[in-house]
Amino acid sequence: MCTNTSGNPSDRYAADVVSLNRDLSFRNLVRLAKNDPAIFTHFAERGDGLVTLAVPTRHLPHRYLIGLQGFRLAQYLQLGWACSDVAYRQAIFCEPIGVTHADDEHIITMSPSGRILGYVSLATNGDGETRDLFDPERASYPVEEAHGINIFDHVAPLPGVRTHEVRELKRFVHSRTLTDRTQRLRVTLELLHGLGQAVAAATPAVRTLIGDVEEHVALRHLLMAGLEVQLVEGTAPQLTDHDLLKHAYTERASVKPFVSHLPDAGFAAQQAAMLDETLSSPDLFQAATELPAGQLSRVERERRAA
Repeated sequence: MCTNTSGNPSDRYAADVVSLNRDLSFRNLVRLAKNDPAIFTHFAERGDGLVTLAVPTRHLPHRYLIGLQGFRLAQYLQLGWACSDVAYRQAIFCEPIGVTHADDEHIITMSPSGRILGYVSLATNGDGETRDLFDPERASYPVEEAHGINIFDHVAPLPGVRTHEVRELKRFVHSRTLTDRTQRLRVTLELLHGLGQAVAAATPAVRTLIGDVEEHVALRHLLMAGLEVQLVEGTAPQLTDHDLLKHAYTERASVKPFVSHLPDAGFAAQQAAMLDETLSSPDLFQAATELPAGQLSRVERERRAA
């Protein structure tokens, strides 16, 4: 059961999981990207050795997928958003591999030594074929499972858009070892840039992004990327006491589903170019202030019907 108790074997187990994943290096993934660039949807290596790449699950060697799922779990355990007692009872050291799908994109920023500094994923719903968004037989997206809704009952989809043109943003997270403010901002921008490149490269074109966010935290990242966001108010997460990620909804401020429709197929590439220009600025904080973050006029609210 998912609890908040401390000083028990599950806490020691969680500390071991964090320690295990902290020592992992993904340096050879960079070598793979250089040797076989066609399987990566984004690769950027900066002059100081910082690397950001994007790769779909189907092209990611299994050992690296385990490592990425381990990084995700380790950060959530440290943040208090994953249940250490559930991890302990299930004897897991990474998030379950089965929650990923072949076409999910993993965007990773790494240090020169190959340590992960930041991560975000661009997830599909796992349907093998494209379906109508109101098809009762379609697979749910993770945000829909967590909140017990069809998100498009609350925010109307774009005309003609189907499941293969929708992606969910998940697990936007920084390494807990990343404490320098400038480096943290840089990693955020690198991830947003890689995310934009991955969206721009998707086939068929991504027309809608969904997910859930804390309004005063991750929402800022979406606005920084130039997205117009519609928040769904009044949902109640449906996770049970046996769910590994229950604390992600009970230990944070209100986490709200969102929908962001992209205005056209070229929007993501345009925003990625803007972020790349920002990353080239000698004054990153000043350049970041010129991005559209914080423009609350870009946020609309949809109240869930009772």
